[in-house]
Amino acid sequence: MRIRSQIILTMVSAAALIGLVGGVAIFTQIAATKYLGLTEATNVAQELADTIVFKSSDGTPSLFERPEALKQFMQHQHRRMHRDFLVLDRNKIVVAHAADEEHHIGDKFDHDPGNEIGQTLDDGVPRRFVDPEEVNAILAVPIEYPADTIIGAVLLEYDPVLHAAEQRTNSLLWLVGLSAAAAVLVAVGFAWMLLSRFGAGLNDMIRGMEALAKGNAMTRISHARKDEFGQLADGFNTMADQLASARAHVEDIVETAAEGIAVLDGDGRIASANPAAATMIGRRADKIVGQQWDAVLTVCDPRGGAFAVGASPVEMALATGRQHQGEVRLTRSDGSHLPVIASCSPLSRSDGGLVLTLNDISELRRAEGVVNERADQLAILNRELHEKSETTTRLVKLGELLQACVTFPEAFSVVGTAMTEFLGGLSGTVHLTSASRNLVEEMAYWGDVRSSVTQFAPEDCWALRRGQEHVAGPGMLTPRCAHITENGKKGYVCMPLAAQGETLGILHLCEPNAADKPQWLAERQQILRGVVDTLALALANLRLRETLRQQSIRDPNTGLFNRRYLEETSSRELRRMERSAQPLTILMLDVDHFKQFNDTFGHEAGDLVLKQVAATLIEHARDSDVVSRYGGEEFAIVMPGCSIEEGAERAEALRQSIRQLHLTHRGRTLGTVTVSFGVAAYPEHGAGWAEITNAADHALYDAKGEGRDRVVVAKTSTPSERPTIQLVAAAKASADVKG
Repeated sequence: MRIRSQIILTMVSAAALIGLVGGVAIFTQIAATKYLGLTEATNVAQELADTIVFKSSDGTPSLFERPEALKQFMQHQHRRMHRDFLVLDRNKIVVAHAADEEHHIGDKFDHDPGNEIGQTLDDGVPRRFVDPEEVNAILAVPIEYPADTIIGAVLLEYDPVLHAAEQRTNSLLWLVGLSAAAAVLVAVGFAWMLLSRFGAGLNDMIRGMEALAKGNAMTRISHARKDEFGQLADGFNTMADQLASARAHVEDIVETAAEGIAVLDGDGRIASANPAAATMIGRRADKIVGQQWDAVLTVCDPRGGAFAVGASPVEMALATGRQHQGEVRLTRSDGSHLPVIASCSPLSRSDGGLVLTLNDISELRRAEGVVNERADQLAILNRELHEKSETTTRLVKLGELLQACVTFPEAFSVVGTAMTEFLGGLSGTVHLTSASRNLVEEMAYWGDVRSSVTQFAPEDCWALRRGQEHVAGPGMLTPRCAHITENGKKGYVCMPLAAQGETLGILHLCEPNAADKPQWLAERQQILRGVVDTLALALANLRLRETLRQQSIRDPNTGLFNRRYLEETSSRELRRMERSAQPLTILMLDVDHFKQFNDTFGHEAGDLVLKQVAATLIEHARDSDVVSRYGGEEFAIVMPGCSIEEGAERAEALRQSIRQLHLTHRGRTLGTVTVSFGVAAYPEHGAGWAEITNAADHALYDAKGEGRDRVVVAKTSTPSERPTIQLVAAAKASADVKG
């Protein structure tokens, strides 16, 4: 075919093509007008729906919750847009309307022949329908609050919007038609020129763009033209260079990133993966690309359990097209687990896909483990400190209670009660060494098992022998103490009670289940040591106080009570006798010619005489009597509940017993020892201690003046009345003198 024919054919084809393009453009514009009208109506209705449910930050309720405000708002929108609106609730009840006389608030809207509104309320998709009564197209848009929760719908009359859009586009359609016609004419005139000039350059551009679209970043357009196609070719080449540089830069970043980055397509296949991702997965990158993601990535929840179907971040991102992020445990090809943060960001391209970013948090979890371990250790230390504090508090309280005790029985009563609290589950005893140091006696006992005898010799206990703690029990090679009564299946410990350089006794504890509890003593060692030290110190102080008390109230030579104790006790006994209306008798006695004993035989002999006289008085005294050394060689006896006659008789018996003493000192006989007695009583000789002792003292002086070695009863208020016992005693004394 000739060139002319080719040009004509080209011109006709170009004209036909331009005409077709113009027709298609007009048709497309009409369709676009309808679509844009629908889109505009949808946007207007959706904006109205969002405004109705909007809540301000100050807590003001939405318009949907305020009917009157909603009504005013709808009227305002009608005046502004000249459109009719209806607002329905979830049950298709009219909540508000604007310039719609056919519907009223509270009526149910049922002008949707195909229940289009009900479908929109169910699935949230806007729908258009025709009201059969008004023959108007209506658009229904859902009202959502909160997100994904449909509470009603907005109805918008669609026809006015479409008519307005058509009016705006009519002039454009005329312009398109005229332009198409003009283009046909111009095309006929310039087709041959355009085809010849643009053919070559256009082909080069098309080839370059096709190659670039296929991913060949090295594509360049070679040309020698100076026209626009030459400039386009230069621009294309420059753009290709920049794209290649940018791609290389991005690839460098991805390749060197510490985070694992993998790109997944819309079907869940791995399109690419950087080295960090391959390292985390434990496979080579070329073995990963092209595989389904779940074939090479095994993800578990943070605790190592399997995710429910569709619950992993990757599945959720692929299914919803939204970004998801969460902590997962990545199971590697070698079976090890790696904690990571998986971030899934969907791609915006049409075929879908997403970018999966894996951040290794193993170091963070290890650090958290160390922190948690330290926290656990601190908690244990805190608990131990709390227990030690409580133990110390209890020990202090025990020490205070023991220090407040005034007698050993009282102290051991406290010990028996406290040991159950301190050493729960263990039976035990407290044994004290006697004053003679040859016997160890049980003083306190607690628990259900008695594993030691109540009395034993000090050498029967290994703890007393060695002066340190002695433990024995099942599986132990240590010998068992001789005072232990059980057969060896139980475990026990004996701990010396030592304080102030003296061993006072032992604390003995027994564990019946020692075979099952090998640590029964170790777990109580600290508190046990505190109890032993506290108890030993308290008992030592108590013994010291008892010693000092005895020294303060007893005469060191004779062992009798001293004068101070006598006066304190006798005053108390006198008041007690007054309350019970009973008598009380006082005997005052003095060793006759005691100075001669000292001068003749020495003070040691004199002390021997006093001790023997004191022993005789103690031997004949009752438990209720108070025998004391009143001073020097003078003694006093207080006899509660004893009448003056009984007191005189007992004084006579004591006088005779003392007279019968035969004392020798260093081989020398000391001779006969005699004493003189003065007797006074309550109430005969007074109501106060001073009066009675004064009367007894005067009676003693009378006995001395009448010749000694006799019993004289104090004079009563009538001097002529002297008890017969006094005369009898005087007669016996006279007979003794004559003998």
